[in-house]
Amino acid sequence: MKLIDQVKPEILDALRESKITYSSSYRSIIASLSNTERYRQLSIDQVDQLITFLPNELHPNGRTDFYYGDYLLQKEYQV
Repeated sequence: MKLIDQVKPEILDALRESKITYSSSYRSIIASLSNTERYRQLSIDQVDQLITFLPNELHPNGRTDFYYGDYLLQKEYQV
């Protein structure tokens, strides 16, 4: 299963909203989520780009959330 299938719907919705203004970044983020199977396979740069285009309320809450990707993943896929 690809990482994009594990992402919370509200994350994907927020990314779609940025698509109009930042279409190249949106495509890059979606490609990185579609080409990996686990959050930990993303590079720091890919995670940074993802967080940049999310509203503040969807950002990670602390180191653990950032490290394991719980801010991004649906409950059943969280560590």
